[in-house]
Amino acid sequence: MAQQKSTLNSDYLISVVARATAFVPLVMIPFGFLVKFGFVDGRFYAGDAAFGSISVAYIAVASAWLLYEHKNKRDTFADAAFLILFHALLLAFILYVSGFLSVFAAIWIVLMASSDVHFPRFGYLWSMLALSVTALLSVLLHPLMLPSEQLEVVQDVVVVGAIGFALSRIRILTERERYTLAKIREQEMYQRERLLTLVNSMGDAVVATDEQGEIKVYNSTLLSLLDTNLNLNGKQIDNVLQLTDNANHRIDLVQEARERRTVFSRSDLSYTFADAETIRLYVNVAPIQPSYRSKAERGYIFILRDITKEKSLEEERDEFISVVSHELRTPVAIAEGGLSNVILLQDRGASADVLKKAATSAHDQILYLSKLINDLSALSRAERGLGAETEVVDVSDIIHHLYGDYLKQAQAKGLALNIDIATSHLPKVISSRLYIEEILQNLMTNALKYTREGSITINAGKTKQGLVVTIKDSGIGISKADQKHIFEKFYRSEDYRTRESNGTGLGLYVCKKLAEKIGLDLTFDSRLNHGSAFTLTIPAKQFATAGQTKVAATPAAVAGPKPGSTRSAPSN
Repeated sequence: MAQQKSTLNSDYLISVVARATAFVPLVMIPFGFLVKFGFVDGRFYAGDAAFGSISVAYIAVASAWLLYEHKNKRDTFADAAFLILFHALLLAFILYVSGFLSVFAAIWIVLMASSDVHFPRFGYLWSMLALSVTALLSVLLHPLMLPSEQLEVVQDVVVVGAIGFALSRIRILTERERYTLAKIREQEMYQRERLLTLVNSMGDAVVATDEQGEIKVYNSTLLSLLDTNLNLNGKQIDNVLQLTDNANHRIDLVQEARERRTVFSRSDLSYTFADAETIRLYVNVAPIQPSYRSKAERGYIFILRDITKEKSLEEERDEFISVVSHELRTPVAIAEGGLSNVILLQDRGASADVLKKAATSAHDQILYLSKLINDLSALSRAERGLGAETEVVDVSDIIHHLYGDYLKQAQAKGLALNIDIATSHLPKVISSRLYIEEILQNLMTNALKYTREGSITINAGKTKQGLVVTIKDSGIGISKADQKHIFEKFYRSEDYRTRESNGTGLGLYVCKKLAEKIGLDLTFDSRLNHGSAFTLTIPAKQFATAGQTKVAATPAAVAGPKPGSTRSAPSN
């Protein structure tokens, strides 16, 4: 960039000097007439023919030179040719019209400057040599010149050469200064571009303002944060960011920055959009402190980050800890009381039946605690994404294992456990076997828990949406009031029949979380007193291709119904 600017400056200088060279006839012709009519020393005037031919030739060359310069095309050969012609014509004019002793000889300075500008390395020396040759020829062609006049010719050469040399040095120093300035500007521009690139690549919104809070620089993240594409330059930051604290009081960031005069941050601020949606913000404010004696303006740097998700997770964590503490307190107290009661009854010689009843009550609470801990462990895995590694999964195999694992429990309650697989071969899928098993096990546990009579059926088939597995029961069902809360953690229905069985309120919440983690869809359909049907849909995009045949090793499946058939566990 610096080289480009230097070239532009040089081109401009060349253009100016070139025009000055072309306008020499405006001085040459009037001076020639002064010589012709005797107003100036005419000893060297060779006649009208020489004066006219030299003037016409100079005008022609000057016109061609101006046309060439107007096209702004730099050609070394053409530049050299024109300058040689100019020097030759001016040499002829001095020898045969004006003479070297006239004031007109000083016009050579223009040619010398033009040569130096067009050819910085040797143009001045070449023009100085031509001037010296002109002076020598002037002395040789006019032998009647007095010694004092010859000395004057030498002095003129020295003076004109010195002036030309001074102009050359000034040009060199000027170009160096321009080049240095261009380099400095290029470096400043580079540093600015690098800084802007760095700021724009940041994930946080960054805003720089002056001391009055007027926005000077901002990055694209700020526009994304505020959901706008407006130009914010020149606007007041407190008008753009109308922030409020937890008490809904308006916060003036610039005023607070003036009062504190140091770096500070706040995470209790909120920003509300035009559609009334609110986000929580973390804001860091740092004053710009110019160095000693610096004339740079003071201002502020604001860094903003959307912490809505973090705040929500923090609040959920606090709520979760509070609820878990409450849920654990009751079974621990009951278990402790039950075991204490067993010890007391044993000391008093109570019968085995009484001791067994008290111990069973404590054991039930321990089982409840175990279930709660297992559910919390599953929830933790789901939140952290542990166990979500994908593999080629045979869902038909999982269903047969599920049937074998829960058959005895269903028979113990007098329930029929059925499998209904609509197609002879279910497609294999790319998913997490661990998560699918855990979801179906939780759904099966719920079905057994809340079904007193009738049957539980595991349906599976391929649809347009993907592979669908449904666990349908003839249990107590879910009321409409409870259905909108069914996937909330620690939620349990107020139905007395639900309260008759122990439950943590985490099973369905964990199922939903696990399904979402691996891209599955979990839905349900239920009517109070008419049973429930929970459906797990594995989207078709997760189907394994023909070449993906490797399935994780699993224990031998319990003998169960073949695909395409229906088999029931007989009720007792």
